[in-house]
Amino acid sequence: MSRALSVVVLALAALLVLLMLSCRPARPANDPLGPNAGCYVCHLTFVREELATTHLAARVPCTRCHGLSAAHANDENIGKTKPDVMIKGAQINPFCRRCHASHDVAPEKVVARWRERAASKLPSAAPPPTVACTDCHGHHKIAKQP
Repeated sequence: MSRALSVVVLALAALLVLLMLSCRPARPANDPLGPNAGCYVCHLTFVREELATTHLAARVPCTRCHGLSAAHANDENIGKTKPDVMIKGAQINPFCRRCHASHDVAPEKVVARWRERAASKLPSAAPPPTVACTDCHGHHKIAKQP
């Protein structure tokens, strides 16, 4: 087969694949069999967890925050290999602000307002000394560490 014919055959094959992909029915953005399916094999509890479902509905898969994490996904000693990116304690707010820079109110201001309101109603109510976005927006099993 000549080189030109090989290029044409390859181009036609690529076009056929693209056509097949575009003709299949679209899955809803929050379909658990979508982009997070590989993660849900072990992390089934996140199928309905607030932070995961909200991000998936916005077409933000687990890999956007945690990296491809191939070694983690292929670890036969479940839990031994951590994802490529882990977000803990003091890293949470800056990490979230990478995508949510225009959030209407900083978490620190929300807590300050909560303290004002709670002081009169619940004198013993005191939030933790540090707050993170995930304190209100889904725990996502994030450790409460500085």
